[in-house]
Amino acid sequence: MGIPAAGRAEFDQCRLIDQVLNRLGNAMAINRLIIAESGDSTAVAAASDALAQQNESYRHTKRQRSKAGCDGWERD
Repeated sequence: MGIPAAGRAEFDQCRLIDQVLNRLGNAMAINRLIIAESGDSTAVAAASDALAQQNESYRHTKRQRSKAGCDGWERD
């Protein structure tokens, strides 16, 4: 039997979105650590700029995840 093609595509999209969110979350954590711990003002400024962009990307990706129906269980 197996998953119908449409369901498989939706599942793959949700899994891909989750992977993107995980990678963004990891990168954001690293930049927060750099901002909190680094004494190098150049590194802090670069991490701050990167974190701002990552925040925007994370929010956008979360909206995409919601629109794709990846939040929670679907009722029959």
